[in-house]
Amino acid sequence: MGDGSLSQEEIDALLQGADDLGGAMDMDAALAGIGDAELGDLKSLASEVAQSMGLTLSTITGKPVTIESVTVDLITRDTFVNDLTGRVVQVAANYADGAPGQHSYVLSEEPAKQVAALMMAQEKGDLTEMSLSALTEGFSQMSGAALTAIGDRTGLSIKTDEVRASLFEDPDDVTLPEGSFVRIRYNVKTDGKTSFLDELLEERVAQALAGGEMGEMAMSQTTPQQAASGAGFQPGIQQQDIFGTPSGGGVGVQPVQFAPLAHAEQPGMTGNIGLLMDVSMQLTVELGRTKMLIKDILGMGEGTIVELDKLAGEPVDLLVNGKLIAKGEVVVIDENFGVRVTDIISPMERISSLE
Repeated sequence: MGDGSLSQEEIDALLQGADDLGGAMDMDAALAGIGDAELGDLKSLASEVAQSMGLTLSTITGKPVTIESVTVDLITRDTFVNDLTGRVVQVAANYADGAPGQHSYVLSEEPAKQVAALMMAQEKGDLTEMSLSALTEGFSQMSGAALTAIGDRTGLSIKTDEVRASLFEDPDDVTLPEGSFVRIRYNVKTDGKTSFLDELLEERVAQALAGGEMGEMAMSQTTPQQAASGAGFQPGIQQQDIFGTPSGGGVGVQPVQFAPLAHAEQPGMTGNIGLLMDVSMQLTVELGRTKMLIKDILGMGEGTIVELDKLAGEPVDLLVNGKLIAKGEVVVIDENFGVRVTDIISPMERISSLE
């Protein structure tokens, strides 16, 4: 119009544009970053999860393992990659439901070898396909324990997909979320050695876990179609996580339900453990033990009687690669000795015997 005034159509168009801009600004604000308060909430949650993961790793390896939460920070890809050297193992464990987003664990080659050796009850060696399968199995069980701990704290029901461990020759090849993301670094202590384990969370997932309006707003922007298709994920990455969205916000949820850890199954678990079925292990039956002076040992001869610490009729111990797994009684089969298993040692008893 010549007088400089706006027509009604132009006013309506401007108002529509302002509404669109406002919605975009709300989304940008929700995903702009995660603050110190949210990082603090994540550290508190991670500390509880670390205890469950440490106990689970101790149970399945037969060695005392302590996992502690050390730091939680917001970093970028360049910062993370520059902090790594040499080959690394990434265990993909992305969310498929609950709070869709990328999540994984990353550890350096040496601690990966150490954990795999503990899992397989063997000396530390190279990272083979069998080693990666053992790591996948271990992290699957740790994820199950972590989910239980999170469910107890938040009351959330979380569905997950398969966990998978991969070896990368170059840290720059590791699959990471776009932009900034949250890194939770744990100290892992076992066999007198300390190493670190990094847990990586896509920022919008971290916001949802930490709670607050920003997290709720960020997750509310994910449509059902995006959640179902895994929008924002990198191709080929399977989805699973150990964390769940925080309670609150008036959302009706059901407590997470899990079978006992010893019987828990993850998709693909049967195939993974099947790779280990042909691994041979040394089974030893121990009748008893005793301590002797060197002079008595040197004086031993034919006919010498050595008194053991076991009473007559007391069960003998069955050990696999030196680890006590069961007790039994001696029997005679034709002309050979045998052992009838009478008691299986529980995981908690195995952990107690290591302390």
